[in-house]
Amino acid sequence: MTTGTSSVDHDNDLLVVTCASGKQATSLLPHLVKQWRRLRLVCHSPASEERLKKQYPDAEVIRSDLGLPKEPERILKNAAVIYHVEPPFAHRQAVMGFNMIDAARKAAKEGTFKHFVYASVLNTQLRKMIHHDQRLQVEEYLMESELNYTILQSTHFMFLFPVAPMLAQENPVYMANWNPDVPFSFLALSDLGEVGAKVLNEREKHYAAQYPLVSDGPLNYHQICSMVSKEIGKEIQLKQKSYEESVQGFLMRLFGSLDVDAESIDAVERILLYYNRHGLIGSSNVCEWLLGRKPTTWLDWMRQEIAQIKQNHQ
Repeated sequence: MTTGTSSVDHDNDLLVVTCASGKQATSLLPHLVKQWRRLRLVCHSPASEERLKKQYPDAEVIRSDLGLPKEPERILKNAAVIYHVEPPFAHRQAVMGFNMIDAARKAAKEGTFKHFVYASVLNTQLRKMIHHDQRLQVEEYLMESELNYTILQSTHFMFLFPVAPMLAQENPVYMANWNPDVPFSFLALSDLGEVGAKVLNEREKHYAAQYPLVSDGPLNYHQICSMVSKEIGKEIQLKQKSYEESVQGFLMRLFGSLDVDAESIDAVERILLYYNRHGLIGSSNVCEWLLGRKPTTWLDWMRQEIAQIKQNHQ
């Protein structure tokens, strides 16, 4: 493990955020722009590049394909820190992580790189799910890299529940992708963003740490639909999709097409099978400790979402 005594230099340290147009970064960046003067935001599409440049005019915004082996060196040139988010269910996802870690090791030897923050998933030991197994491999590679690292392990995100359609429908129906009796733990993006900023700003305090991040739960989807029904004043009818419908829906949401590589299809199929039987469960204790407060409850998040939706329609 590298042992350095340098503290964060918000004026000069270059901080890289990958998948900067995604949900995780969207919750993180508002915290960072308040203090970090040098930000490099990495995205994939021209539309994301244009949006990020307008939203964060003082940041450096670059487009990149994280699947290309030489791109990490370009991404990390002169960087001190990376908050590394990978595209969900991407082809050869573990290799993306390996390549970024190798580039960080090279940058560390050149004297610029100081901290690798890896956005992983909760309970990577659950290797029946391919994307968990891939993240586990990246975590292992990072731990053995001699880099200063922090691993943030997020559970099921609250934002995945479609509050807006439930509000809009006269007779709302929620189509569950898996057995609605199976409980899950949930994470609010706002909590993740706050934790991520804390880790980046405090740096050394969080070296060699793995943080399982949970805001609330376990809750099953019967309980969730009941809570939402009471808040919106309409009874939500809960139905479960067939396995085939769930797979196709996931693929369309992630890739916009059913014509994707076999590895990504396998990963989606495995996660749905696993969730249907086991769910994903963790403790909120670590998140509470990091935040210095009680994490966001599902009920609090839902009320905030409803208030925001109503405000947007005024």
